[in-house]
Amino acid sequence: MKIKSFFLSLALLPILISCSEAPKPVIFDTDWWTDVDDACALRLLLQEESEGTVDLLGVCISAVCETSVPSLSSFLDYEGAGSMRIGADKQATDYPGKSKWHQTIIDNHPKRAVSSIDDVQDCVEFYRDLLSKSRKKVDIIAVGFPNAISRLLESDPELVAKKVGHLWLMAGKYPEGEEHNFILTERSRLSGENICLHWPTPVTLLGWEVGIKVRVGGSLPEDDLLHKVLVAHGSADGRYAWDPMTAWMACLGSPEMAGFKTVTGTVTLDPVTGKNSFIPKEDGLHRYVIMAHEPGWYSSAIEGILLKKHM
Repeated sequence: MKIKSFFLSLALLPILISCSEAPKPVIFDTDWWTDVDDACALRLLLQEESEGTVDLLGVCISAVCETSVPSLSSFLDYEGAGSMRIGADKQATDYPGKSKWHQTIIDNHPKRAVSSIDDVQDCVEFYRDLLSKSRKKVDIIAVGFPNAISRLLESDPELVAKKVGHLWLMAGKYPEGEEHNFILTERSRLSGENICLHWPTPVTLLGWEVGIKVRVGGSLPEDDLLHKVLVAHGSADGRYAWDPMTAWMACLGSPEMAGFKTVTGTVTLDPVTGKNSFIPKEDGLHRYVIMAHEPGWYSSAIEGILLKKHM
């Protein structure tokens, strides 16, 4: 029994170390735009914060339409985080598309702390303020377009190198391909190239080919605002899990603990087409993830977190 207990302790050591360092400060960077998996990812992050896994310092919007700020503020209030700091890339108001679900949040939960892009900090000021004040290194979880973090990097690369621990990025298709967050506009392509070339910390990337295999949110009760948001989007049975899978992996702080294998190397991005490629290198700062389990394994794990609000 003593031998068995010893090996059990060894198996649990990574989890115990992770917990001993909690809560880990994180910032969530989201396009909060047309797709709805961002809302699932934010629910997951807030539930993990309530468990003491992470300390969510703020949410930055990387693509801003008229309803982005008020709907995000209302959703945060519904989730019990009404005082959460919000930032936005105020230059990024030119992305195409229209949200099908922002108004659902605004209509169902009108209480909010801020109602306009004028009420929040621009992304550079937002990031620099939060990073400079944090006593610990901060992980950034970016699941939308890369322009806000690119502007941060351009404004103060030394601050990024000093105060950011890890960048968890939902972007690209691996080992090569074209994906929405990198290719959509000239702004996203140039920003993505800048991140791939110059971001100074380790970067873990979850690609299109991973999230497209997993759906989450389909078992939420009808009175849950997140369920209503999914219905408004046209995803009543759940949405593909690009963003919540990235957020969950970041909360655990380990792709392996989140059920992934990784390939280490360097991502390159064509600034004209937005197509990404990957060069394997043992000492590369980048790594992309490969699923080590069947899709249902990830769905069950993430669905359980989304449902914690009702337990």
